Amino acid sequence: MRWAIGIVLTCVLAFSCSTISHSVRDRLPPPHEVEGGILFQYEAPAARMVNLAGNFNNWGGTEGGGRFDPTIDPMSDDDGDGIWTIVKPLPPGRYQYKFVIDNGVRWELDPSNPNTGEEGGFTNSLIIVPESIKYKYEIVTGTEQPGTYRGSKRAVGKEKEVEFTLDAPDAKKVFLAGEFNDWSPTATPMKKGDDGIWRLKLKLKPGKYEYKFVVDDVWMEDPVNPDKVPDPYGGYNSVLTVE
Repeated sequence: MRWAIGIVLTCVLAFSCSTISHSVRDRLPPPHEVEGGILFQYEAPAARMVNLAGNFNNWGGTEGGGRFDPTIDPMSDDDGDGIWTIVKPLPPGRYQYKFVIDNGVRWELDPSNPNTGEEGGFTNSLIIVPESIKYKYEIVTGTEQPGTYRGSKRAVGKEKEVEFTLDAPDAKKVFLAGEFNDWSPTATPMKKGDDGIWRLKLKLKPGKYEYKFVVDDVWMEDPVNPDKVPDPYGGYNSVLTVE
């Protein structure tokens, strides 16, 4: 009887250790800067191959109705631990991406990255590469966010206080992202009032600013602002003019 109990206990402990180990490995860091570029990681122990696809590589060759090309940005699992990696020297900008499993069998969001964007009716993982990156890169046509990282000069003048508002009573969290904060999806939170309207006041110098709201991790234009310009993802950025 003690032998049987020992077997059961050993199995339970082994299962617990396996579960703990797997849960720890699930918590891979989101894409981040390393030497040479941005490190993307995805855990897929059963996969035969994994590719990184996004608007920086024409979605693995499929943009515009093309066929998926497995030679574009293949990821590697050199250690055989089931974690596939690739380092991409992306220029500053805002990018959508997914992981492509086994030559296009599955297209998966990044479970380590809560930020998402919409393109062509699909939800994709989203990464913002800031100007502060230290690695070398080449500008790729069409990858830069309109109005961002172009070094455009603002008109000289005194800062003015501007209030941004969004009527979203069911939202749990709302952030403001735009040229004024390097398009960060989490740097500038808005505050919800008792009337369900989210508000935020900023002091900005005269000029034009492109911006969006990030509502529960989903990017959206300002629904009450008709002034907008196309973004690289098939949508629009709202435009604010400070006189």
